[in-house]
Amino acid sequence: MNASERGARQDRQQRLKRYATWLAVGLSGVACLVLTGADPAKLFDRDGWRNASDIMGGFAHPDVSRDFLTRVFELSVESLLIGVLGTVLAVVLGIGLAFFAIRVPDLPDPPRKQPMWLRHGLALTRWTARFALGVFRSIPEIVWAYIFVRIIGLGPGAAVLAIGLTVGGNIGKLYAELAEAIDPRAVHALRATGASRWAIFLFAVLPQVSRQWTGYALFCLECNIRIGTILGVVGAGGLGSEIALSIRYFQYDKLATTLLAVLAFVVVLELVSDQLRQAKMRWTLTLAGAGTAWALFKLDIPWADLLTSQAPPLITFDHLSPDMPFISNVAKQIGDTLMMAWVATLASAGVAFVLAPMAATQLMTGSYLIDAPRPAGWALWLRQALKWASRALLQITRVMPELTLALVFVVWVGGGPLAGILAIAVHNIGVMGRLYADVFDEAEAGPPSAMQAQGAGALGTFLFGVLPQVKARLAAFTLYRFEVNVRATAMVGFVGAGGVGDALNTAISLFHMRDLTLLLLTMILLISVVDALGDRIRSRLLNLKEQKT
Repeated sequence: MNASERGARQDRQQRLKRYATWLAVGLSGVACLVLTGADPAKLFDRDGWRNASDIMGGFAHPDVSRDFLTRVFELSVESLLIGVLGTVLAVVLGIGLAFFAIRVPDLPDPPRKQPMWLRHGLALTRWTARFALGVFRSIPEIVWAYIFVRIIGLGPGAAVLAIGLTVGGNIGKLYAELAEAIDPRAVHALRATGASRWAIFLFAVLPQVSRQWTGYALFCLECNIRIGTILGVVGAGGLGSEIALSIRYFQYDKLATTLLAVLAFVVVLELVSDQLRQAKMRWTLTLAGAGTAWALFKLDIPWADLLTSQAPPLITFDHLSPDMPFISNVAKQIGDTLMMAWVATLASAGVAFVLAPMAATQLMTGSYLIDAPRPAGWALWLRQALKWASRALLQITRVMPELTLALVFVVWVGGGPLAGILAIAVHNIGVMGRLYADVFDEAEAGPPSAMQAQGAGALGTFLFGVLPQVKARLAAFTLYRFEVNVRATAMVGFVGAGGVGDALNTAISLFHMRDLTLLLLTMILLISVVDALGDRIRSRLLNLKEQKT
């Protein structure tokens, strides 16, 4: 067998391996759907259609009375201030812990080594900071909100603190990873002068990561305001309280008005956020300071109750003896949570993979070539319509929080895993579509322009010019969203949409402190394992891509 035959055989084996992998992934999604007991046919049965038509009837006749619009506006402002103050708290917490979690590179040949006690002390501090970040981000915002409602009472304070802790854990982890990925030469230069860790952070690390940190903080602000609109379902203020009341009393006209307000609210916020990313950082800092001052003045948060509250502790480590029936039930719910997140991730990834290329300007209405002929007439009109329809669908699905969608789908198809899967999948269509579109836009222009020069259409250019460059990054982003969806699945269970959240809700509602403690420890372990596996798989995927290029 000559070299060309061996090469052709290896190519066939690689293709078969890829096809087998995709088949296994698809079958795993089907198997998980069956094992959770979710029945998609409920979407189309008579009761489901009647419930869906009632909800859609509310959108046809939203409540636009003056009193209700005034209430929605006031709650929207409250949700905005919750998101702003929660984001500021999360950034402060994240930066504070990231400062201790960062591994500062040493000189290749330092003139003197640090004492052993100092090295071990720094390692212990770094591990403690990373452990704290892991604990904060492992517990969903809604669980923190429940806990803080018990400590400081109903109102926006519980939502602010919940967002600050969970998002602070996410921000701190990402900030530390970005800081460790900087060019080490500036750090080495300051190390050589004997500069302190604080000086290295200020003059070597911060200048290289400040733009990335600011961009991610703005992205978190968008997400946190969405979160601020839903935590009201547990009494933590914002638009969520109105959403929960509207669904509870079947007032779908009010529900429609509130959801449309959320949609308009987040769209405007994203436009402002895009402008801030392009502006100088002082504008972002100025607006953050003004928003924080307004929130502290407007929101009635009893900060002192955090130290003086007489509420009984929600977490206890007494009598944590093994309870086999309880452990068996938790294991089943953890399995359901993982399977629901996996099915939702695969479903949303499939839809986003179709919509994201149609939303890309260069593929649909532009060209990778310079002075290339543009489509005209009805062809151009059709492509423009597809592009804007895809963008609108991605936008609408992205701005609707999972918990809000879960409340709607619980009304539509009833409680259980199907409602949770649908809620997470619909929201992630928009999120993953945006991530995929960003990846497509960052593809090198060489291969797709060569395809277009040979007369290839939009589909051929995408499949053979763009997709081969970015498929590893698409897989990495999909795995990242699966990790996020595991936490989201735990959250939607609070409204009866399946998963371990149902057990958490029961433990908190019935004051079963031992069960709650065991469930929270289980959640921390689960999220830590999923994050660690996801990080390792993403690293391998991206390393394979670099080796091929």
